[in-house]
Amino acid sequence: MMTLDAKYRDELLLALRLHEISGERVGEVLAEVEAHVRETGEDPVEAFGSPREYAAQVAEQLDSSTGKRSSLEIAISALATAALVMFGSDFLLDALFESSDVVAYTLKDTVALVSLLVLIVAGVMLAFKAYTARRGNKVYGGAAIGAFALGILAQFASARLFDDVAPLYELPRWAAVVLGVVALAGAVTLLVRAMRRGRVVYPEVG
Repeated sequence: MMTLDAKYRDELLLALRLHEISGERVGEVLAEVEAHVRETGEDPVEAFGSPREYAAQVAEQLDSSTGKRSSLEIAISALATAALVMFGSDFLLDALFESSDVVAYTLKDTVALVSLLVLIVAGVMLAFKAYTARRGNKVYGGAAIGAFALGILAQFASARLFDDVAPLYELPRWAAVVLGVVALAGAVTLLVRAMRRGRVVYPEVG
């Protein structure tokens, strides 16, 4: 009796995860592939194609009602999580290391942080697309590198183009601490939800 090769299984699992397919549906797909290989002895590459190809094929057949999140939902979730982490850590660290009772933020600080946030999230999503797309992978990969590079350049541009002296807004230290803690707690909540959704669950054999 032939069993599914561990390398193929691990690569298929990763590819399915990168398509943002729910853990429950991932478990069903893995169980189907394992059962086919066990019953027929057929090579999984010959039966289903490469892990990336089969994962893309599965993803094309799914929608939000059958275990796959939409691109808009993925983008909103990624942006929200990244924003909570970046702003939360920024508020908290600034408050902890500020010697006065007020934490001031300039226009340069705000523009630099927001531009970095948007471009890093865009770069990560393009990198995922470069791995999961059935065509145009190099284009997506190049765009991802470009987004990361722009994120770095934006920091230098912000320092040269925007005021870094006059405060744009100010927060009491205690308020910055509270906002930082709340934002980071929100990020942890979103990450835990994502981990639970992605936990692989094999179908019960009845």
